[in-house]
Amino acid sequence: MKLSGELQAPQVNELWQRRAEWWQDDELELGDVTTLDSAGLALLVKWAKATLARGATPQLVGASRDFHTLANLYGVADLFQSTPPNTEDA
Repeated sequence: MKLSGELQAPQVNELWQRRAEWWQDDELELGDVTTLDSAGLALLVKWAKATLARGATPQLVGASRDFHTLANLYGVADLFQSTPPNTEDA
């Protein structure tokens, strides 16, 4: 699943309501996320824990510096495997 725009409380509420659509995905693309707050991080942590419980590895693609800063601050960075966005020219 690809997330974009703001990942803050109002968007988190909407995504939580629609989680059946994307909760089983093992990879989330975050390259187009412009803003992330603690509510957004909490949603990603819940998703990561659900992914780990299925025996899969939660993979984030293109996570921003803000994400890494918050994840390290809250001590949850180790829940995720993170790769930079794909910058190869087609």
